[in-house]
Amino acid sequence: MTSHWPQPRTAPTLQPTRPGARSGRFELVLSRHGARTHIGRQYVSYPFHMTRPFALDAAIPSLLTVYQQSSSGGLYRDDRLSSCFDVGAGAAGHVTTQAATVVHDCHGQPAHQRTEIILADGAFLALTPDQLVLFPGAACSSLTQARLAPGAVLLLSDAFAWHDPEGRGRPFERLEAKVDILDADGRLLVRDNLEIVGADLAGTASPVGGWKVVSNFMLVGAPDRLPTADELAALSRPERQVTGITVLPNGAGWGVRCLAADAIAARGIAESLFMLAVAAAFGQQPVPRRK
Repeated sequence: MTSHWPQPRTAPTLQPTRPGARSGRFELVLSRHGARTHIGRQYVSYPFHMTRPFALDAAIPSLLTVYQQSSSGGLYRDDRLSSCFDVGAGAAGHVTTQAATVVHDCHGQPAHQRTEIILADGAFLALTPDQLVLFPGAACSSLTQARLAPGAVLLLSDAFAWHDPEGRGRPFERLEAKVDILDADGRLLVRDNLEIVGADLAGTASPVGGWKVVSNFMLVGAPDRLPTADELAALSRPERQVTGITVLPNGAGWGVRCLAADAIAARGIAESLFMLAVAAAFGQQPVPRRK
């Protein structure tokens, strides 16, 4: 599944990694003990921060919610941030953020985010951060690789918006995002690539028109634990957002693209998709998450 955006007119000139560039690591291992999921191991370094986990769903005791936070005020030039989520057999996790993440002017040195996901037999993970907000000059590169064992389910959310605080119409520089989904034997099931230059979203020729937030979702894993196409199609609200649903290669699951009118509409579709994914996987509706 590849995003066919207009080809960049010019590639940015990237400078060598500057001395003292920030690096951070967020590692989380979730394990199932009886009916509940617990944190087996964690490692969190600046700028990441994590408070205690939350068991929010009495009807789904195996589902643990974690808020991945940052104490730095966003992403900056040449940041090197990595996350690893390892979910054991039968365990279930929901990892989200408290708010959107600002990507500041990177001055030709993109921020880098790397995420590794490992799901054991029957595991569930919903990784649903709020959108990136790309300021003028922002550049960000993200790489996500997920490996799923039989019976596992993964919901991935990746969204972005752009904003010029001074209202001068200055675009962000560049956004790159790559997702690889593999089976337990390391066989590639799905590869999704997005590459866009901010200038291509400006003006009347923009491929997203007047919509303000672009969201990409992947819902992959055991077919009997995934929503149906009709359930996914019912999420669209044409006056606030438009969605497109794709059958992913190799029977991996569903891809959902969404254009939203604003951050509120984008969050609404993300929350609805999360609730639908949980209901399909566990037979119970989750309670709303507070932000």
